[in-house]
Amino acid sequence: MTPNPVFRSSLFALLESYAPQLLAGPEAHIALKPTLGMPRAGMVPIFGVLGSASDWFSDTSYERIRADVRRALADPQARTIDLVIDSPGGSVLGLPETADVISQANKTKPVVAHVTGIAASAAYWLASQASVITLTPSGEVGSVGVIDLSVDISKALESAGVKVTTVTAGPFKGERAPFVPLSDDAKAHMQESVNRWYGDFLSAIRRGRGARVSPTSNYGGGRMLSAKDALSQGLVDFIGGAL
Repeated sequence: MTPNPVFRSSLFALLESYAPQLLAGPEAHIALKPTLGMPRAGMVPIFGVLGSASDWFSDTSYERIRADVRRALADPQARTIDLVIDSPGGSVLGLPETADVISQANKTKPVVAHVTGIAASAAYWLASQASVITLTPSGEVGSVGVIDLSVDISKALESAGVKVTTVTAGPFKGERAPFVPLSDDAKAHMQESVNRWYGDFLSAIRRGRGARVSPTSNYGGGRMLSAKDALSQGLVDFIGGAL
């Protein structure tokens, strides 16, 4: 384990513009408080940065999403499971398992994703498992990609006259410590991991969207898509008003 990590997970399927906010640390985090009015049967809110319940940065936890989906699935008053989404994405830890819960629920009861703002990256991964995706005219979806961060503060420490000595067991244990430069081998290993997650992301979209999307597309290649472009590429099914 790494003492006092900035993130519990260094891999994020996240809209890149949120990276500075996350790097600022817990002190800069302001939890979102969505205003949905009285929640109706079958409603599953997915707002803000996504992560595990123990992650300081998460506004909505994957555990909560899975529990809400299962609750809606078992609720006889809920004719559909309605994912209400406005999120820039989040951590990949717990993401595939949550997408699988949505996909399985969709086989029993229709899942509808209502994107009221953005469904970026990890949030779109989840939305893609619904049978229907609606998007507000001013909304966007996409950022289909994965980002991993490594911060090198070794020169700053050197300039400050600080020398860090590490004692490790295992040849790669300290390779991503922020107080040592990232080696080419460590960067290559990071790239392999990112590529693997990216492949899983694309596969999940193809599983959820089926013939509505091209099997060879990269779905924007990491960029956000407007409502019109998302509709033309099969990433959403309808453009409509907000809930």
